[in-house]
Parts: sequence; C-alpha cells; structure tokens
Amino acid sequence: MQINKETKEKILTLPFFKGRIVSGSMVPVINIGEEITVEVKSRKLKRFDIIVFWRDEMLICHYLWNINRFIEPILLQTRNIRGGKDYPIKEEDYIGKVLSHKLSLFRKLKILLTQ
Repeated sequence: MQINKETKEKILTLPFFKGRIVSGSMVPVINIGEEITVEVKSRKLKRFDIIVFWRDEMLICHYLWNINRFIEPILLQTRNIRGGKDYPIKEEDYIGKVLSHKLSLFRKLKILLTQ
C-alpha cells in the first residue's frame, strides 16, 4: 500500500488500523485483497508475528524473524512467506502487529525446517 510520510505519522497516532493487502508476498497466509487489522506499535513482538512496516513510501506486511536489541537503533529482521529476507527495519519504521492473521504451527515448522 503506497503512503507518504504524513499518512504514516497519522497512522501512528491510532491504536488500530485496517488495510488491504496488495501483493502476494504472504500468500497463502494472507491473500491479495484481504483486509488486515493492525495493532499500531504493539510491543509484544515475537518471532513469526506478522508485522507491518514502512519502506520506500509503502506499507509492507511480512513476518518477524529476529529482533536485534543489542544495537541502537533496534533493528527488526523480517521475511516474506517464501523465505525472502528483507533489509533490517529500524524501529521507527515499524508500524504494528497484524492481529487478524497468524502463521500456523505447521507453517512455522515448515519455515524452520527449510532454513
């Protein structure tokens, strides 16, 4: 979803927001056109949570692989469902955690076994 910096800042003032998926990077967990519900700036993050982040004036939805809390700024490492790795995300570009969709235990095991 294409958004500018001002829209990103408005979203960050909300407790929750809804959006529609426009790419296939999380299929079959989240399909193109599906609506997601996002808790803005949720702090209860763990591996495999599906998160939304801002990069190149776009909102991107991928799952969390790792949080590096040992450096400043804190960096989040995400991946798409096919295992493609993203560049690390600065904490300031993290938007929130998807509440409406989750990775199944089967999907998590499949990801771990293909590493």
